[in-house]
Amino acid sequence: MFPKIRTSSLHLASILAVVGLLTHGCNTKVSQCNKLIDGVKAHTTELKAAIEKLAEIQSDPTVADAFSKTIKAASDDITALEFSDEQVAGFKKQYIDLLAEAEKVTQTMSVAAKANDREALDRAAAEAERVGTLEESIVKSVNEYCQG
Repeated sequence: MFPKIRTSSLHLASILAVVGLLTHGCNTKVSQCNKLIDGVKAHTTELKAAIEKLAEIQSDPTVADAFSKTIKAASDDITALEFSDEQVAGFKKQYIDLLAEAEKVTQTMSVAAKANDREALDRAAAEAERVGTLEESIVKSVNEYCQG
């Protein structure tokens, strides 16, 4: 049996939503934080559903294709956002990089599942866990900056 793949939802959007509620005002930093939050939140439902479907990758490697389309849509929309605040722009880049990493790992999982390569799938699952940890780090940084 293949390893269980982490299918928790993207925490970033949910935690950023709380930050958005806590940071009212017309401060440039606050408005830019909210703009990033809104951009991420716009894709949360689709990303969560796509992540949950990845649990089926062992029996249906094509779920990786649907995940890739979801990632591309989120990445394109977030890439289009512009920020003058360098920190917020940096968070945007980190999030886009995170999405790219998630897609890369998913494609690796798909190839491993198609080849029935347990070892490669185990490595990809470990890499997916690292991506999840990276996401948590981004969330923490965004929260600290936007609340400060």
